[in-house]
Amino acid sequence: MADDPLMLNVTSPDEAASMALLLTTMHRPHKELDDFTTQLHIAYDFGNESGLVPAIEIENHAEGPELRACHRFGFFAEDDADVSELWFSAGVTITSTGCIVEAMVDVDLERPWGEFGAVVHTLYRERIDQLSLTDALSCLEKQVTALCTMGDVPNRLGFDAS
Repeated sequence: MADDPLMLNVTSPDEAASMALLLTTMHRPHKELDDFTTQLHIAYDFGNESGLVPAIEIENHAEGPELRACHRFGFFAEDDADVSELWFSAGVTITSTGCIVEAMVDVDLERPWGEFGAVVHTLYRERIDQLSLTDALSCLEKQVTALCTMGDVPNRLGFDAS
């Protein structure tokens, strides 16, 4: 494992402290987003066999490693086997020139829903580059708070309140 180039190598006490700060801070916005999306799942009728999957994803990109809180709703059109998805997500990517913070609301529709056609739509996106880790984590928390004000998204997709 030590020779794996995809593994993040924390070699100094400062880097270890930064990683600990990233992981502990990520827990708060993930929990806030989880509470929000759970309330949306309860408040709206997403249909039979719908689901909500909260996750913390770790991915390695060309820019550097990314840690992202992602909350996915899966739902089906009546008499349709293809799943459509609604994502609320926010993450931090650590690069050689600083951190990138990005929050998004995307929907991937297999058929038209509400005011949207059948394709991937980005309903909200905010990206800020070249931040220190401390500034990035502060920004991440603000972005998640902004995501948690978007309770009208299911209604815009045509879902009725339960």
